Amino acid sequence: MTTEYVNIMEAARRCGVSDKTIRRWIHAQKLRAQFPQPNRCEIAISDLEPFLPGQVLGQGGESLEDRVAALERQVQALEQQVLSRPSASKAERPSVSRKRHSTTGPLPRHLVSVQAFAELHRVPSQKVLTHIDISLLPVHRGAWTDHDGLEVALAFDAKGRQAFHQLYHDLPQFVPCSRCPHALPGHV
Repeated sequence: MTTEYVNIMEAARRCGVSDKTIRRWIHAQKLRAQFPQPNRCEIAISDLEPFLPGQVLGQGGESLEDRVAALERQVQALEQQVLSRPSASKAERPSVSRKRHSTTGPLPRHLVSVQAFAELHRVPSQKVLTHIDISLLPVHRGAWTDHDGLEVALAFDAKGRQAFHQLYHDLPQFVPCSRCPHALPGHV
């Protein structure tokens, strides 16, 4: 049985990647290659198997579908463990002394409206809301009214204001206020 070989361009076509990617794999010794002549590279077709579409690199030739199925089985087993685990009673839960603030009525003094804070620092509200949605910024949610009578649904505490400053202070449009960088608790 003779081994079939292909050049870099054909290997790239078969693997669905660029020729530069094939060259990087060869250079990183992830893919074996022979150089029978200067400027002539040969790659055994059998060495391409783990790199073919539907394969996951570094998985010993196991197909992507097999890996997904194995991961789904692991998730199901973990879900069963969670469901069968007895829930901790209140007596077993560690007590955390946390000051609770009202989520309705006037805006508590230690909180500041996200919209007002973003406007003060000239950061687009939509950008801030996007970062809140992906949990980059910690916020409190409620139905408050600020001192001007405006409704406030999202508010920053000291931790949120500090995270806001860290995230946006390098933006060109950012305008610092007199209390930036908001490192001290309770400062607006």
